[in-house]
Amino acid sequence: VKRIMTQGREIRIPQAAGGIAIMDFSALCSLPTGAADFLAISRAFHTLIVKNIPFLSMERLPEVRRMITLIDVLYDHHVKLLCSAAAEPFELFKADRGASQDEAFAFDRTASRLMDMMSDEYKAKPHRPPAPELGLPELQVELITKDHSDLIWNRYDSNGTGFLEVAEIRLLLEDLRYAKQGHRNVSDETVQEAMRLLDADQDGHIRKDEFDSFVERTGYSVWYL
Repeated sequence: VKRIMTQGREIRIPQAAGGIAIMDFSALCSLPTGAADFLAISRAFHTLIVKNIPFLSMERLPEVRRMITLIDVLYDHHVKLLCSAAAEPFELFKADRGASQDEAFAFDRTASRLMDMMSDEYKAKPHRPPAPELGLPELQVELITKDHSDLIWNRYDSNGTGFLEVAEIRLLLEDLRYAKQGHRNVSDETVQEAMRLLDADQDGHIRKDEFDSFVERTGYSVWYL
């Protein structure tokens, strides 16, 4: 089980490894979820497998709306989607007389995006994770506490390996630069220097104890790289 945090709430991912998450439709769209949850998932995983998408109708309008939002977020951030569903995309939602034109149009767009997500062109797009929430406390503080350190670690060790690799450190630095300066430009030299400072035994990846030790030694404005 993988747990990720967004806006002070925990999202439980029953199965996750290597940047891939498996979730049931009911956990994504039947519960009171929203765009913030889907952004957090899109940020943590490059591939999402959704099981058991049912036929949808106006009687399940909250689920319809959440699914529309889910697909919009996944699509915008180039998350690869695999799913099992009761029907092909354009057959999933049956609009009856109670459906407004807006709802019917929105689900048509969702169906079109689902079809596009099956294409080789879409699958070839690199994952484009959303930037962190600008109010994210663990990226805004000057004095990094143990709690902040744990939050940062859990956010960036998204595949649960227990290590931070070069790509994950780059993403952390890009997010920090965005949170502090409004852009994501981080040079290769900055990434290499961060790896040198964090990777105490220079084995090419960063363990949690190395990360914590670095935070304890430096404490203050290291996050303004």
